[in-house]
Order: sequence, then C-alpha cells, then structure tokens
Amino acid sequence: MNKAIQSTSGTVKYRLKDPKVKGETSIILDYSFGRNKRIKFSTGYKVKPKNWDKINQRIRAVSTIRNREKVNSDLLKFSSEFTDAVSKLDDLEKQNKNTLKALLSKIVRDIDDNEKSITTFFDYVYDYIERKENQAKNIDAVKLSPITVRSYKQTVNRMKDFNDAKKFNLDFSSIDLKFYYAFVQFLEEKNYAVNTIGKHIKNLITLLNRATEDGVNTNLKYKHREFKTISEETVSIYLTEKEIEALYNVDLSKTPDWELARDIFLIGYYTGQRVSDYNGITKDQIKTFDGKRVFEFIQQKTNKKVYVPIHSRVEEIMKKRHKGLPPRVLNDPDINEYIKEAGRKAEIDEMITVKKVVGGVKTIESVAKHSLIVSHTARRSFCTNAYLSKMPAIDIMAISGHSTEREFYKYIKVTPQERAVKIADSAFFNN
Repeated sequence: MNKAIQSTSGTVKYRLKDPKVKGETSIILDYSFGRNKRIKFSTGYKVKPKNWDKINQRIRAVSTIRNREKVNSDLLKFSSEFTDAVSKLDDLEKQNKNTLKALLSKIVRDIDDNEKSITTFFDYVYDYIERKENQAKNIDAVKLSPITVRSYKQTVNRMKDFNDAKKFNLDFSSIDLKFYYAFVQFLEEKNYAVNTIGKHIKNLITLLNRATEDGVNTNLKYKHREFKTISEETVSIYLTEKEIEALYNVDLSKTPDWELARDIFLIGYYTGQRVSDYNGITKDQIKTFDGKRVFEFIQQKTNKKVYVPIHSRVEEIMKKRHKGLPPRVLNDPDINEYIKEAGRKAEIDEMITVKKVVGGVKTIESVAKHSLIVSHTARRSFCTNAYLSKMPAIDIMAISGHSTEREFYKYIKVTPQERAVKIADSAFFNN
C-alpha cells in the first residue's frame, strides 16, 4: 500500500537524509510535483534509520523514543496542511518553488516570509541557530546540545570577524575555494590552532548543508574536495593506575577547590563517563540492584541509559568529604584549572613532547604531564586502564558509550609495548 500523500498537483513523502548511517539522520519532507520537479525540506526532526518505518513513513513504536507520538503527529500535520495549502494555489503558484518553500517555512518552521525574509547567509544562520537553540530546549527529537549551539555561534562570529576585516561581502554565492583559503589564512593569522580551524570549517559545512536542504542555498562549491576540515593529532594523555593512585592519595585538604576538582575527576575515572555526565551526579542517580550500588546515567551526548557499579574508592570519597553523596557540581573550566594543580601536587611530572601548529607555525616543546590533564582525561584513563586490566572491550564500551570497537580502539591510548604485554598474557601465548 502506498503511504505517500497524493494531492492534485504532487506527492509528499518523508525520507531520511542518509538511511545508511548508524546514528541519527534528518527526516526530510520530499515534495514531487512533476517531471524533474522536486523540493526537499528538513522537518527539524532526526531519527536513527533502524527506528524509521519507511513504508508507513513514521517513527516506529520504540519505547525509548519518548516523543515519537508527537513527531509522528507533526509529520502528518505538516503534510496535511501543506497539501491543503497547495490545493488553494493557482496553477502558476503550484509550480513555483519559492512559493512552495514559503508555505513549508510557515507550516514547518512557523516562519512567515512576509514577516521575515531569509535571503542572506547571515540571515539564515542566525535564524537557524536561534531555532535550534529553542528546539534543543523544548523538543526531545532534536538533540542539538547547548554545547553544539554555542560552537555554531562561535563559528558564525569568526566568519563575521573575517567579513568585517576583509570587507568580503560574504554570502552564499561567495562561499567557494577562494573564500575557504582566505578564511583559513585569516584564522591562522589570529593564531588559532589547527583543530580549532577545522572545527569552524566543519560547522560551516553543516550549516551550508542545512541551508541547501532548506532550499535557501544553491551554491554547491563548498562540496569541492579541497573545501575540507583540517586537523592534527593532539596529545591526549591518560593517567596510569600508579598516577591515579598518587592523585587519590595526595593531601589537598589545604586547597578545597583542588580537592573538589580531584574528587570529581576521580569519580569520572571510576565511572568512565563524559564530564557532562559525571560532573554533578545527584543522589537520585544512586540505585541498588541485588545489593550492589550503582550510578544510573542517561548520557547527554547519546541519550543512552547506562549503569555503572560504584567503586569502593568513590564510596570512600563520598563518605569522607561529601556527607555520603556525590560531590557538588563544579564549572568545567575550573575543573580543568584545578586538576592540573592537583596533578602537580601529586607529582605527575613525566615530561611529554607536544607538537602543535599555531598560526601556521609548527612548534615542539616538552611539558610536565600534569599540565595536560583536563576533565576528559578521566574517561580516557578509565578506558585505557580497563583495557590493560583485561576487561573485555565490549564491557568497557557498555560503560563508556562508544558505539563501535573501531571508535573505541582509536580512542584509548595504548602503546605498542603495552599491547604486546597484554597479548603475551593471553591464553594463546600461555598454552
């Protein structure tokens, strides 16, 4: 049975932007109204392909998708209102893409073209970010975190700086390879690191893809193979079990801020979670199963629910300094600052060679390991040490939230020598 919605002048179908991805992909309203005549419009919703019913064009009845009924209801509403509005147009208007897109903007985005005309690049991105910021607060299906919204804003601000400084007259039509190289050079001259520049290019490509989907942008020069993100391998350390031991035992009672950051960091280490999940755990997240106390996390990045046994050292930290409860929340920048000091006091002083490219200039220097410790080091240290302790990768991934083994093995920091020792202890080499 054909579930597409037929109108007197066209056919509405819902499709997935990329039905082969493992993660979420956008749900696109696809309107075909004649030979080689078609418009595609993003609904603002995303779903994993495995949870999408292609035949019935709706999200499957999956219990973990809390707002599936609202999404499905909205999809039906969008198509119904759109086909009704199209039926009231005259024959010329029914063939006019701009008219049809204006209808979809009003129905799907609640944007009236008569009230708000979105024609320029900056008009579009400011409107898009504002909508996403509101959706991130109110719509579960659009899982665009405040961190991502902030990153988009930073990218647009750098582009505005570039436009003002270079008098580039930046718009959709002027975004090409000439712009790309000029923008990258501008950021290099401002001494931005390679990976920061790469982040801004990646965000720009995402914004351009969405503008293209929404029919606002028709310039596809940004899809050139040279218009690409750039990156360099960063020095991502992990703390050995010996260093974790030193951090746990060091007396920080005279510096309460350092002590709090250390306690939060160690809870991050013993739970294997991201800082957005381990910083600010509440007492309601403590559960008991068969006499075993665990933390319950709903990971902010993936929305996965995971349970992690509460390590005896975490119990001791909570009992000794936090009245039996998890430590209070601390700003992430403060954790990053204080944990370095805690590491210094714990004498985590191994010298690490750091190679960086800043402002297009390569630099090499040696720094003490404690100066590289950040909140994310906790999770990486857990994954690496758990792997070296022979915990099965699949169990580590169940805690950390990594979705593939390839992603996991790329993430952990194990030297060839450490891997060889681990392999040497396997049953194969001990028969």
